[in-house]
Amino acid sequence: MVLAPAVPLSTAIAEHLAATEGEHGLYAEIVAADPRLTYAVETLIREHTELRRAMQRDLASMNDKQLAELTRRLDRHCQRGNDLVYEAYVVDLGGEH
Repeated sequence: MVLAPAVPLSTAIAEHLAATEGEHGLYAEIVAADPRLTYAVETLIREHTELRRAMQRDLASMNDKQLAELTRRLDRHCQRGNDLVYEAYVVDLGGEH
């Protein structure tokens, strides 16, 4: 049954949104430190809106293809977020000696 994993997934997404968005979230910190990353941050926030909508659907009613697509979207979003953090912190630090 798909419904059982939906609760931890919804909780994980809610925690992610709380940590990244808002005035004191990670995204605000990244943009303040490196404004050139604003577009990447805005893209991730737009994805959050789409993911919120997807999570409001009844996951138990999704077919395998819909669940696979949601999984791919979550995976791509996580990768873009990881790339953003890398760009914001690791790349900048790598140039210092």
